[in-house]
Formats: sequence, C-alpha cells, structure tokens
Amino acid sequence: MNAFKTLVVSGGLLLINFSAQSQYIPGASRYHEQALIFSSYQYVGSARIQGIGNTQISLGGDISSIVGNPAGLGFYNRSEVSITPSYNTFTADANYISNQVKSSTGNFNIENFGVVINKTKDDLAPGKWRGGSFGFSFAKINEFNSKIQYRGLNPNNDILDFYVQDANRQDVAGNDLRGITKGAFATYLISEFLDAFVNGPDTTYSPFYERTFFSEFPSQQYPTDQSEIISTSGSQNQWNFSYGGNVNDVIYFGATLGIQSVNYRINKDYQEFYPGLAGDIVDQSRIIEDLVTDGIGVNGTFGIIARPVNIVTLGFSLVTPSFISLSERYRSSSRAIYNNFSMTDYGDYFDANYDLIVNPNAAFTTFYEDNATLNEETFNEESFFDYTLTTPLRINGGATVFINKHGFISADIEYLDYSSMKLKGKQGSLEEENMIINGLYKSVVNFRAGAEFRIKKFRIRAGYNLQQSPYKDQNIDLGTQTISGGVGVRSKKFFADIAGSYKTFNTSYAPYTLDNPNDSPFFETSYAQIANSNLSFALTFGLFF
Repeated sequence: MNAFKTLVVSGGLLLINFSAQSQYIPGASRYHEQALIFSSYQYVGSARIQGIGNTQISLGGDISSIVGNPAGLGFYNRSEVSITPSYNTFTADANYISNQVKSSTGNFNIENFGVVINKTKDDLAPGKWRGGSFGFSFAKINEFNSKIQYRGLNPNNDILDFYVQDANRQDVAGNDLRGITKGAFATYLISEFLDAFVNGPDTTYSPFYERTFFSEFPSQQYPTDQSEIISTSGSQNQWNFSYGGNVNDVIYFGATLGIQSVNYRINKDYQEFYPGLAGDIVDQSRIIEDLVTDGIGVNGTFGIIARPVNIVTLGFSLVTPSFISLSERYRSSSRAIYNNFSMTDYGDYFDANYDLIVNPNAAFTTFYEDNATLNEETFNEESFFDYTLTTPLRINGGATVFINKHGFISADIEYLDYSSMKLKGKQGSLEEENMIINGLYKSVVNFRAGAEFRIKKFRIRAGYNLQQSPYKDQNIDLGTQTISGGVGVRSKKFFADIAGSYKTFNTSYAPYTLDNPNDSPFFETSYAQIANSNLSFALTFGLFF
C-alpha cells in the first residue's frame, strides 16, 4: 500500500466547501477521508436553482431536474438549450498559535450545460399519456480549487517529534521506514540509535529513533517557525442521459444514467525554520507532497412528482450509490538545509548532548555513524495505488406550494448515510479503512428551502441550504450553511438568470498529530483555526426551440 497512508501532515480536520458545495479534506492522510471527499457532492445546476438554495426535488421545467429529479423533465412543453458559467472565490482566514494569515483564490467554471428535447402531445389531443422529454447535460458536482496558508511560532514541538514517534511506532530499520518519515531519515533529521540494557551477564540491544540534532529544541526562547501552503485543484463532473414523462399532468416520472469523472489534485508545502539555531548545523526542513487522483464511475437516479391538487407538487427521488474506480499518484520530496556539517564530527556533538538523546533507562547508547557532509539533503519518492469507492445511497423528498401565478415556495430534505461508504483496494486491503468509516461517520439529513416571486417576465429568488456534519463526534462540527439569491427574466424565446451564493463555516487543521499519553504540554497538538467563506456567482442563459 502506498506511502499516502502516512501522508503527513494532515492530522487535523479540514473540510472545506467549494462552489459545487462539496466537502473535502486537503491532504487527507487516510482513504476514509478520500471517500468523504468524493461522496460529499451536491447537484447544483442552473442559476435559477442556485438562487433558491438548490431546492429542486418537487420542481420541474428546469435542466437541473436531469440530475436532481428527472421526473421534472415531464413538465416541459417545449425544447431548450442552456449553459451556466460561474465565478467562485474562496477565502480562508487561519489563526495558528496566535498568528493570523488570510488567503484567497478565485476561478471561472462551466457548472452546467445541456439540452432538453421535448416530445409532448398537443393540449387538445386525447389520452392521459401526455408524452415526455429527453435530456442530456454536463454538471459539475464537486469543485476542488482552493488555497490555504497558515504560519506560527511553536515553542512546544515540531514535525521532528512526529517523525520520531512514527519511526518508533513502525519499529523497522531505517531503510525500511515508510511514508514521509523515511524521507526524514534519509535527510538525517532523525537517526537510528541502539540502546544496550545490561542484566547481569546478559546484554539486550534495542533500536530506537531520535532527533539527530537539537533534542532540547524547540523552546520558549527558540520556537520553531512553522508554515504551510495547501493548494488544491480539479473537479468531479457528471454526464447525464435522462428521460421524464407526464401522465395526465398529475403524475410525472423519470430516470437518469450518470457517468462521473474525478480529477483531484492537492499540493502541500510544509516548512520549518529554527530561529536562534540558524547557522548552527541545521537551518530548515521542508516536505512537499503532491497527490493526483483520477477516476470514473456510474450511478442512476429515479424520481417521481405528483400533483395532488393544482397548487401543490410533491417530489421524491432516489440516487443509487456511485461506483467509482480511482487511480492515484503520490509524490513526496523531503529536504533539509544544513551548514556543511560533517557526520564524522557527530561523535563530538553526540557526547556533548548525550543526556538529551539517550534513553535514561539504558546502560549506554550508541549511534549509527555516517561519513556524509550535510548541506542540502533531499529525498524523493513516488508511488501509485488503485482502489474503488462506493458512495452512499441518497434519498430526497420535496414539496412546493404555488401562489397562483405570483411564484412559489419550495423545500427539500435529503438523507444519506456516510457510514455506508465502502472502499476496496486493488493492490491491498482497505478493510481497516472501512472499519474507520463505520465508526467515524453517521447518517445526515440535509435541508434546502427557496422561494420565487414573479412580476410579469421577471423573477426574484432567495434560498437557504443547511448541510449537517458527517461526523458522529459532536465536538467535530463541520456543518455548513448557505444563503443565496437571484433574479431572472423569461420570454417566449429565451431566458436569463443570475444567482449569488454565500457560505461561511469554521474548520480546524493540524499539520501533524502527536501521541501524548501523559498530557504533556510539549506534545500538545496545535491546530490552525480557520474561518472560511465561499462566494459564487452563476449566470444561466438559455434558448427555447
């Protein structure tokens, strides 16, 4: 199984929501987190639907119905073609050890385009079967573009403490270490030592790992300067083929075949500088990680809408689990900057700092010598892994009340169980990850509501969207709220809509996590507290034919 299993530096929780209203974890260190990334998507659709909080299950006559509830295609009485470009901005304000860093990024997207071909009977034609519509569309259901930065001075610990703990936990020879800890060993940031325990005539040797230099650091006087830039890009898209029919303008039904594609990339650049130690053996350590994940999958959507009375519609849709085949490429580059230090002189340094390095319970400690002269030491590694993901089943329900011809009020609920996600490795087992999924995640009920007010050809819209946290732990609140609004105009030949959505949410993130059984302040994990916001604007333009 590839080195991604120990991918650093992401011990915390950093779930971030983007323009397609997805949640993902930058630098997810385990596959159960990757599963959440690709399962937490939403069907966004046209600017009209975005303006009413993505509420769409009991509405029809919009191209968004193709993925939300294909029964809505049965409402069409003419054909149309439309496209929805958007511009999205993401801002992250990170506070790490009392230091504030703000970062932002923006990008253009094509969120939706497609065509609906209508085949319905004339109003005067007899029969309960009124015909239906075929639909084809492209929908961007996950948007991964973001940039997050944080920086702070840590007087208690640094990533070298993580390397040491991880190396001792792996309990293998240095050349057999895995993940970024192997890079730390190859660049001399940690070393393998040998304890000797004497019991009468018997001597037992036990290997262990410790910092090569500066076991007494960091400290209040010499804190470690820590910083990281996390950049992500890519998207999760769905191509849709759909049909919706109309029975007597009372019952509408439909089905969609969805083909998903995934392209997800994350780059993490984590650095540590050692104020007060510059020029004294080692100045800086750095780890750069790059993960690219590509995949393709398939799902199906089935829906029905009923009109029990003229002013009310009730909708239901079921989205099957998506079955996605994924391939990833992981690259890491470890670097340490030294000041022309010769390891042949390490013996003098070791003797001078013996009490800071050795196990106090050992009779004596030796170290593995090396003749290297240290300047800029680097270690690069690349690995590949293939796996499959089954996302949760989604069940949607909705109701709409029409206010004569003046508009409507609509609301949806969505149920999905994140603990039902399943992973399967093609080169190794992921059963441990499936056990974590079952214990960590829960089922959620999401809520959407929106309204549209009509003034002749013009439309005014507003919406609200609430997504619950997928975690069982109530202390991990990763729910999100979005408010939206929009305007539009419709004529006999064309329509145009514009919508804006604003989302705010708080997250936390740790560059690494440390074992701390005795609650020592020196091994407390420090978290960046991040206030996030996402502002997006979408424009839909369509033609009737």
